[in-house]
Amino acid sequence: MSPQLTIVLPAYEEAGCLRELLPRLKQTADTLTADFEILVVDAQQPVDDTQHVCENNGVRHIFRNGGNGYGDAVRSGIAAAHGEYVIFMDADGSHNPDALEHLWSERERSDVVIGSRYVKGGETENPAILIWMSRVVNVVYRVALGLQVRDVSNSLRLYRGSQLKQVKPASNNFDIVEEVLIQLTFGPCQARVKEIPVRFERRKAGVSKRNLLVFAASYLSTLVRLIRFRHAALRVAREGTGGK
Repeated sequence: MSPQLTIVLPAYEEAGCLRELLPRLKQTADTLTADFEILVVDAQQPVDDTQHVCENNGVRHIFRNGGNGYGDAVRSGIAAAHGEYVIFMDADGSHNPDALEHLWSERERSDVVIGSRYVKGGETENPAILIWMSRVVNVVYRVALGLQVRDVSNSLRLYRGSQLKQVKPASNNFDIVEEVLIQLTFGPCQARVKEIPVRFERRKAGVSKRNLLVFAASYLSTLVRLIRFRHAALRVAREGTGGK
């Protein structure tokens, strides 16, 4: 039988962080529901001892399909998750397991629950340049796509598993986080979105895999594609109501 909750962690060379994170995460998940699974989505092929760390902690481990991009990890995680609810979170320790209780408490009132840095009470420990870039991305995406969301780019989210299985995101980088949200919000699911404040912490070990030039280029191309997706979805919705 499918578990009530799947927690998905895309990971690339994050064994050092996972050694510390997984025991805490298992402890936290057990306070939410006894019926859960933790799924670590590793690189396509071993690049460190992440698989052994997962085995030692009794959590599911898979290798991602399609490539080594973050988008490949997310798509692989969506395909492999069995839970009625699915939480995505970072494997580098920037998402504190303590925040999961607040996401979980909103699961019946919302379809997507976002751990937000930019609503009242939210915080981030990122360096100034990353905060500035994140703020710009969030404002541009929010305005261009008509989103009533303050933090469109934080990957700490709870989804309904049945709805998440319906999305077909094509992005290969971190912009897949925005694409999933847009497809759920403006696609057939018409998902209800809720933001709750969280503290985004500094990674606990290792180095960031984010290339700022690739980051900027991919976000621009994805924005254009998502604007087209939203317009097409709104046109279908209008046609379905007789153009009213």
